[in-house]
Amino acid sequence: MRIKIIIKTDKLPIIYRHRVLSLFKEALKRADQDYKEYLYNGKITKPYSFNIPLPREKIAVKGKIQIDNNFIIEDTIYELKKSFLSLYLSALDYRFLISLFNGIKRTKVFDFSSDENMLVNGEKILWEIKKVIPLNEKPINSDSVLFRTNSPIIVEDAEDKPVLFSDKRFEKELNEVTDRILRSETIKGKGLERPLKFEPIKMNKQVVKHTLKAFREKTGKPIMYLTGNSGIFKLSGHPKDLQILYRIGIGNRTGQGFGMVEVLG
Repeated sequence: MRIKIIIKTDKLPIIYRHRVLSLFKEALKRADQDYKEYLYNGKITKPYSFNIPLPREKIAVKGKIQIDNNFIIEDTIYELKKSFLSLYLSALDYRFLISLFNGIKRTKVFDFSSDENMLVNGEKILWEIKKVIPLNEKPINSDSVLFRTNSPIIVEDAEDKPVLFSDKRFEKELNEVTDRILRSETIKGKGLERPLKFEPIKMNKQVVKHTLKAFREKTGKPIMYLTGNSGIFKLSGHPKDLQILYRIGIGNRTGQGFGMVEVLG
């Protein structure tokens, strides 16, 4: 199941994914506090992925982004005077999606910024929730699917180093990451039915700026640079596994807004 959240706002800083996570937490707190505590109070594999495609009518400018009390950076800010943002969310867990759907509908305005965090040029940003729309998803019945990335796929090896689609290790690392994710009780509870086969069709490397509070506290740095894989590819495997990946995303950090995919054709 998928939903689309229409948001009215004037600006979007290039670093925004961590605030989407805060929106989800706030919405779940409104609709299903017990589930929110279960999902976010521990290292649980998140049963969803999301993406915000930038609207065509945007203007990219440089400005100051106050991430928190310790870090102010100068980076890209997208001005959206005549546009709306579309936040797309895909999930495997119906309790998560239904609770989020209900919680988002009760959230008329989300504080993207606080008094000290995520200020843009010293000003607060508000997200006005205009509409929440259920979307149909495509059933997967074959053992080979043509996918397009909606957000970059992150695949990291055992040393947390990025692995690109052009690397001969990519398919092996993708299988290891996916098997581990599927074994989570929140996803499937068992590994891959059979190994995945990855065939790049039109793929590119994409570097994304991202931040998390735990990262800043651990490293003393304001942002991280994540190397991902974007484009069109064919993925072969068991239809059951492919359907799950379509819903939760592919690769590492899907719960942070990476690896969301769309079925082509």
